[in-house]
Amino acid sequence: MLFVILYLKTKHMENLTSLVSALQTQLRTEMSRAGVSYEDAAAPLHYANKSSISRLLIKDRMSFEDTIKLMVLCKTPVIALSKPFRFKIEVKAGTMAQADALMDALRVSVFKEGTTERYRLPDGLSWERVAEHTGFDSGKSARKSWFLLQTPVYLVVGLLRLLGKSEHEVTEGKTSLRVTQDI
Repeated sequence: MLFVILYLKTKHMENLTSLVSALQTQLRTEMSRAGVSYEDAAAPLHYANKSSISRLLIKDRMSFEDTIKLMVLCKTPVIALSKPFRFKIEVKAGTMAQADALMDALRVSVFKEGTTERYRLPDGLSWERVAEHTGFDSGKSARKSWFLLQTPVYLVVGLLRLLGKSEHEVTEGKTSLRVTQDI
């Protein structure tokens, strides 16, 4: 039984890692299409230089914030992937501040409705379960990463999957962010 659980956990993490890699490839393509160089992206994304952007687009902890900010910078409203599973991000925003506001709205949107507790997930879901599903060492580290400015893409995808949401949308004024995935 433990072997089956470990196998499924490993297989799921491989899918999330493959998803991040495919997303990075698509973002590099979009940067090329839009004529946005690594150097052009450094300042708006608050990185020191172009090599920081280069590393960002190859590391497995690619952040969701950087993803939507690159989409805004490249004027790419939609990124859709079909492997390892169908996944789509749609962003309606024009500035980095709007992208930040959408990320803040996404963070809050997963909390249990009707509660004022900052970290309270819906009943039946714990940060420990999120950690197990997304490869974190503990629930505390998963929860902390959810609120950091560099929330990994695989944490966002994994948490939304655990919530059973094939589509999740947040709005902030006239801007919006929608994440669609196969569950």
